[in-house]
Amino acid sequence: MTASRSRASGRPSSHWGLREALRLWRLVVACWVVSWVAIAPALMLVRRLVFPALAKLPSDPTLVAPGDAALILLESAAPIMVPLGLAVASAALVLWSWTVLWHAGVVGWTLWSGGRRVRLGEVLGLGVVAWWRYARLSATALAVLVAAAVAIWEPVSSSVRAAFAAMEEERLIWLLVGGAAATKLVAIVVWLATLHAAWLLGLPERRSVVLAWLRGLAGAVRSPIRSVGTWLVWLVPALLVSAVPTVTGAIAPGLRGSPLLIGLTLLASLLRWFCWVGMFCSFAPVTGLVGVVDEPAEPARSSPASEDSAAGDGERQGDSLDVTLT
Repeated sequence: MTASRSRASGRPSSHWGLREALRLWRLVVACWVVSWVAIAPALMLVRRLVFPALAKLPSDPTLVAPGDAALILLESAAPIMVPLGLAVASAALVLWSWTVLWHAGVVGWTLWSGGRRVRLGEVLGLGVVAWWRYARLSATALAVLVAAAVAIWEPVSSSVRAAFAAMEEERLIWLLVGGAAATKLVAIVVWLATLHAAWLLGLPERRSVVLAWLRGLAGAVRSPIRSVGTWLVWLVPALLVSAVPTVTGAIAPGLRGSPLLIGLTLLASLLRWFCWVGMFCSFAPVTGLVGVVDEPAEPARSSPASEDSAAGDGERQGDSLDVTLT
C-alpha cells in the first residue's frame, strides 16, 4: 500500500504551512527549548548585573532625565561586555546551526516521509545528513545580501557625505530613508528566494546550491504577490506575539519580573516559533508528495492476448515505487 500526501498547487500556501506546522508540533517545541538554552548565558549575565541597576530607576518614565536610563545601562554593562559579547556570539552560532539543521530536516522529511507519523529523531537525522548543503545555502544568501547592501550604500554614503558638507538636511534625510528602504526590500527578496531555494535543494536533481538559490529567486519573482502575502501571513502574527510581553510590561510596570509576565514571554516565544515553522513549510513547492511502499504491490493483470502468448511461463511478480516530485 502506498502512502502519499499532495498539494493542489506548487505556489506558496499558508494553509499548507499551517497544517504542516501542526503536524510538526514536536519540532516547534524543540525549537523553543533550543532557543532559550542558547540565550540562557546572556540572559543570566544581564539579569545579575544590569537588571538590579534598572530596578533602582523610578517606575514613572517622566521622572527620569532623558538619556539617564541609557547611561545607567551602559555603566552597568561595562564590566561584562566581553563575556556578554561571547555569550551573544555563541547564542547566534547555536541558533544559526539549529535553524540550518531543522530546515534541512523538514525538507527531507516532507519530501520522503510519504505521510508517515512525525518522529522528531527522524526529522533531525535527515537534517544532519543534509546540514552542510543547507549551511552553504545560508552562506550564499548571506553573501548575496552583503553584496547587495554594499552596492546600495556605496553610492548612498557618497551622496550623504556631499549632502552633509552642503548642510542639506532634507536631502540627507531622504538619502538615509531611501537607503534603508532599499536595504529592507533587498533583504525581503533574499529571504523569499532562500525559502523557495531551501525546498528546491531537497529535490534529487538539485545538486548546486547557487543554482537552487537562483531558481528560488526566479520562483519569488514569478509569484511576488503570493510569496509576499504568504510571508506576511506568518510574519505579522510573529511580530505581534513578540510585542505582547513588552507592551504588557510598559502598560503594567508592576508585572515586570512577575511569574505572569515571564509565562507570557515564554508563551509568546513558543507561538513565534510556530509561526517560523509554518512560514517555512508554506513554501514547499510539492504538488504530489513522495509515495512510500509499505507492502509489495499486487502484480498487474495482463490482457487475455498476453496471457495466451505467455502460456506456460511463470507468473510475473514485482514491486513498484511511485515517486512524484515537482
